Amino acid sequence: MLNVSINYPYPVIRPYKEDYNDTIFTGELTVTPETDGYCIHPNFSIDNADIQSLLEEGKLTYAIEVECVSTWLRKLIRITDNKAQKLEPTLIHETVEITPCIIANETINDFTNPDFVEEYGSIKYTINVGEVVGIGQKRAFDAFYQKDIIKNGSSIVHFEGSDSLKELSCDFSGNLINITLPAKQFEDYKECGYNKKKYKMLNAVLSVPVIVEAIGIIGADESNPVQTSGFEGKSWYKTIVSKLKQCAEYDNNKYKELLSKPFTAAEILLKNNSESALSYLNEMD
Repeated sequence: MLNVSINYPYPVIRPYKEDYNDTIFTGELTVTPETDGYCIHPNFSIDNADIQSLLEEGKLTYAIEVECVSTWLRKLIRITDNKAQKLEPTLIHETVEITPCIIANETINDFTNPDFVEEYGSIKYTINVGEVVGIGQKRAFDAFYQKDIIKNGSSIVHFEGSDSLKELSCDFSGNLINITLPAKQFEDYKECGYNKKKYKMLNAVLSVPVIVEAIGIIGADESNPVQTSGFEGKSWYKTIVSKLKQCAEYDNNKYKELLSKPFTAAEILLKNNSESALSYLNEMD
């Protein structure tokens, strides 16, 4: 994992002046949500002629380290000509950290630079393949995008069974909305889940009421910002808010109107789930 604060055995370019007199590397970039994931748009440059030459020769390359603790993802993406990079939504969730960097594509012997600070000025280094030469400013963003906020009964909603419960219970205090079913119901739920035709029916029976309640919680928070639920930082909460605002075309009045109609809003989020559920029931003998 890249760390701009540690000392390396050779000079490293950072977002601030340290090992180099004047050279810094911030690593300008933006992240945008797309219809099928997230897109990183790099705009990297360096004001150091020797480093720029090594980049043009292909001995060095710009790259981005992507790390997501929630999904155990750690990935280094090499950047060519500042081309945008796609992140699949299934690979990331919650906080995603991205760190721009400059790394060696091949071994570089006798590495030196006229902009080294005095203590490194007369020393030549060997930079091995994959070693970092520059580290930019780390950024973070929240990834909660899904085409469906509930996909096959599981996205922001988690199901489990309990031998002690006699009726369904729902807990909104975690990052996922946790629905606990009595053991027999949970076994039936899992059996239904093996049949793709029953997904929408499962959502209608179990997930839609929970999403309606969740939207009600968000609506109450919007109406009374002084005394909120305390769930604003949870993943399920931020996901629903993000998706509702997208459905409202980022118009605040439309967003508040959706919050005032939680059942309608839930159906919109779940892509008119009731239509598919009713169609499935109609096909039954």
